[in-house]
Amino acid sequence: METVARSGRSLIGWAVFAVLIVATLALGANRPVSWTLMSMAVTGLFALTLLLDAVQKPPRAFARLWLPALLFLAALFWGVLQTLPGLLPAGWAHPVWQFAPEGAAPRVSADPVQGLHILMRLSAYAMVFWIALRCHEDKEVALRSLKLFALFSMALAGFGLYAAASGENPILGNLADRNVSASFVNRNSYATFAGFGLVTSIALLLRASDQAQGRKDGALGGFLRGLVSGGWVWLAGVTLCGGAIMLSLSRGGALAALIGVLALLSIRRQRGTNAAIGPGLIIGAVVLAVFVSGSTGTLNRVVTTSDENGRFAVFPAVVEAIAERPLLGHGIGSFESAFRAHVPIEAASGEWDMAHNSYLENIFELGIPAAIVFYLALLAIGVQLFRGIRDRQRNRTAPAIALACVFLAGFHALFDFSLQMPALAAFFAWILGIGYAQSFPSAALKEGPG
Repeated sequence: METVARSGRSLIGWAVFAVLIVATLALGANRPVSWTLMSMAVTGLFALTLLLDAVQKPPRAFARLWLPALLFLAALFWGVLQTLPGLLPAGWAHPVWQFAPEGAAPRVSADPVQGLHILMRLSAYAMVFWIALRCHEDKEVALRSLKLFALFSMALAGFGLYAAASGENPILGNLADRNVSASFVNRNSYATFAGFGLVTSIALLLRASDQAQGRKDGALGGFLRGLVSGGWVWLAGVTLCGGAIMLSLSRGGALAALIGVLALLSIRRQRGTNAAIGPGLIIGAVVLAVFVSGSTGTLNRVVTTSDENGRFAVFPAVVEAIAERPLLGHGIGSFESAFRAHVPIEAASGEWDMAHNSYLENIFELGIPAAIVFYLALLAIGVQLFRGIRDRQRNRTAPAIALACVFLAGFHALFDFSLQMPALAAFFAWILGIGYAQSFPSAALKEGPG
């Protein structure tokens, strides 16, 4: 039966990866119909995973997941309480319900319909994380999946570069502009996705360099051997993803990608790897790409002080709105509806459906206590990734990639809303699940269930 469970889990792993690819190509699943279908497909695959878990129970090491799981579920439960009527005292209802038609049930959330959509998506991300966790306990399977992701991100970057150069994007159609955004409706979100691909390609390139390095080879010799023996594929990924990031003209995306790369190289240095020239060449290539791409406008946008979106005028207004309901929040998914009355005059020319700072937006919606609980869940996962990199003797590529992506996405979330793009958030959960599964020593993954 365990053999059947392993085979079934492998099929589920392939299926969820296919679902995420389709969601990414469907405008990043940025439409209600696409994120609903993605969530439904993931829910079905999650149910099958739970059935297989009854046959082949999780390793004892995964018992550490109880803390982030409990924290995440607590934040999710608070979102449910905000959204559904009659579960909390009437005095806690959002002031907007004073203007609702007679007979409408007041709720803490100013926009419960959007809240239900967000709850559905967050639940789907958690399911993706668990599926990835259970499907990648084997190091070879984990490495294969990361290679497939790197190849997909490379292909998507190539498509995005071609579409921008030719002026024709068959996926985005009239939603496309001259910047590289591939299949995403927002170039900043695509820059984060390409950043994940860049980090993964660099990690795989360095791994190929380590494996090819002989006893008599220096660091440069090992790097060149790695290129010849197949690492050139990942170098192509570095070039394509790096170029796509710069030509997306996303300032936050470019800086976030640099943060992710530096985090990865710092992790590698902490591991005691002596291949310093290879990483130096990669960093040099990335820096060169940054300066070359300055002619396209990215460098100018990095150093400019202009703020065409007015987001830095909006941030203080979001903080003021948080202060109005610091404990209860305005309701998960209600930012656009609830913040409309708080938009400052200098930013009133646009429609602020996002705060352009995911941390402020989550605090605005959930309230300070629930937002802290939510981010503590992510922090607990990051801590385990760090522990895995520190404690494992070999095969630390997966947790290193996952932790670097945490730094990348976490930094970009300060200025944008990339992880609020459904397909991108789902792929982030998928990478975290793989990294978490590989953050334990091999012996611990072979122990019996807890």
